[in-house]
Amino acid sequence: MAGKKAAKNKAVPTETTPSTRDAREVFLAHLRETANVSASARVALRDRSTLYQWRETDAAFSAAWDDAIDEATDALEQEARRRAIEGDEEYVVSSGQVVRGPDGEFLKTRKRSDALMQMLLKAHRPEKYRERHDVRQSGAIAINITPDDADL
Repeated sequence: MAGKKAAKNKAVPTETTPSTRDAREVFLAHLRETANVSASARVALRDRSTLYQWRETDAAFSAAWDDAIDEATDALEQEARRRAIEGDEEYVVSSGQVVRGPDGEFLKTRKRSDALMQMLLKAHRPEKYRERHDVRQSGAIAINITPDDADL
């Protein structure tokens, strides 16, 4: 009976259950694209808890995980920059209708994102573009204690 139990616990790679090495590679590849641990774990057919355990016990895997998150974040930043500067083409809409030009073709405009531009400037030059809140107290503060306040 002991032999059956040991065989039952041993992970054997199948078409639906990748080996540990393959699972790590699949996880890291998906994480590199998405920066989403849960989705990447599902694609690698592993529980998140297993992946976090591997991260704690395997320094190389932990470093690769961090690199994958950095790559995914770099891709997000690149796309944010593209949307801020180049923008995307959109159809011109007026009163709920797509507008046609004199030639009968639908009119398009390029929409850029000022909000993304501001966010990128704050991220890369915070000393210049961050929000500043300068609160200063000047003058004296007077406190008057009356007989009614003596019980406080």
